[in-house]
Amino acid sequence: MADPQVNNGMPGIVMSGSQNYNKVPEKARKFVDKHFKGVGVSKCEQYFAKGKYEVELANGVDIDFNNKGDVLEIDAPDNAYLAPSVVKELLHRGAYGRLVKDGLADNVESIEFRKGKAVEVEVDIQGPDTYIFDLDGNFIAIED
Repeated sequence: MADPQVNNGMPGIVMSGSQNYNKVPEKARKFVDKHFKGVGVSKCEQYFAKGKYEVELANGVDIDFNNKGDVLEIDAPDNAYLAPSVVKELLHRGAYGRLVKDGLADNVESIEFRKGKAVEVEVDIQGPDTYIFDLDGNFIAIED
């Protein structure tokens, strides 16, 4: 007796899968080439349901991009910081200026864009360590 067919012989829904880095949107690849020239890609995943790509670099930096190639989130490896050039490019001028004023532009561990409403910037300081800005770079709060 043959095995029963599921979904008329078609595979189920694929939620994510390894992806060839060349399939990542060009805008995303240009961002990586600009800020991480010479750093290899150790992993590349596409999350179909979320419409995003996750790229892990050989130096430990993790970057999530949307299908257009925009950065959704970027994380430095443990005990490391994002390069100020990366921070400056990703943040609105007002948000970056606030970090410079507070002496923290060199201490950014991660940046996350929250569904087109806010930007969370995690910095290496004691106590509350996440700066929240609106998309226009206006400071909203510092949270844990």
